[in-house]
Amino acid sequence: MDNLTDNQRYHLILADIAMAAAIRTYDPGYVIAFGDGGYGPADVRDRWLAGPPDDGLRRRVTALANAGVASLQGQPAAKLAAAAAAYGIPLAPGLAERMAGHFADKRNAVLTYDK
Repeated sequence: MDNLTDNQRYHLILADIAMAAAIRTYDPGYVIAFGDGGYGPADVRDRWLAGPPDDGLRRRVTALANAGVASLQGQPAAKLAAAAAAYGIPLAPGLAERMAGHFADKRNAVLTYDK
């Protein structure tokens, strides 16, 4: 996943943070771990989705994670970094700032759209 755009990378990181929160809620025995290369965007999401055999659990976790992504898109950098840290996802302050700015710019572009 080295050829991701910033937009793709930011969405995958938010998806991992939200997925980690949903996993902790519905599958608390699951241990979030990263491979030998450390964390990469979509690691949490992809690893968890590869494992649970229970379709009901999969639906509950993904539904909560999808709602979480929407919520995270509106958070300031400090809250993004704190949420990531709470689930063991490394998110440098500078990257959190760029992500928060990216999503703020997207919201502002929609709010100022003129025909």
